[in-house]
Amino acid sequence: MKKYYGSEATKTGARNYARKFYSSKAWEKKSKAYRKAHPLCERCLKKGIYTRSTCVHHKVHIDQDNYRDIHILFGDSNLEALCDLCHAEEHSKRKPSFEFDENGMLIGCGREDDECKKEHGKKE
Repeated sequence: MKKYYGSEATKTGARNYARKFYSSKAWEKKSKAYRKAHPLCERCLKKGIYTRSTCVHHKVHIDQDNYRDIHILFGDSNLEALCDLCHAEEHSKRKPSFEFDENGMLIGCGREDDECKKEHGKKE
């Protein structure tokens, strides 16, 4: 089942102090090397699911206090190869906006709260 997230997860994106790092040659090289060593999503793999990794995630997020810490930025112990869904779930504070089943049919917005009912006109 494929899940889609609203713009909330990407609204803030990388902060100014992290943008330069994420576009650096050093990160590009490290990210490629890490994904080559970890071609599968590490979180899915723990569940017995084989999903191709699509990005490298920092377990301790880069912030204004640690953006120059080499161990935070490049240390393997702080990195995790993730698929798009696991990465979106990591950064999203919201549940999926809507979902599709294996046939591509819309199966709901993924939320069962009053906001969802109001937003999508669902009646109790």
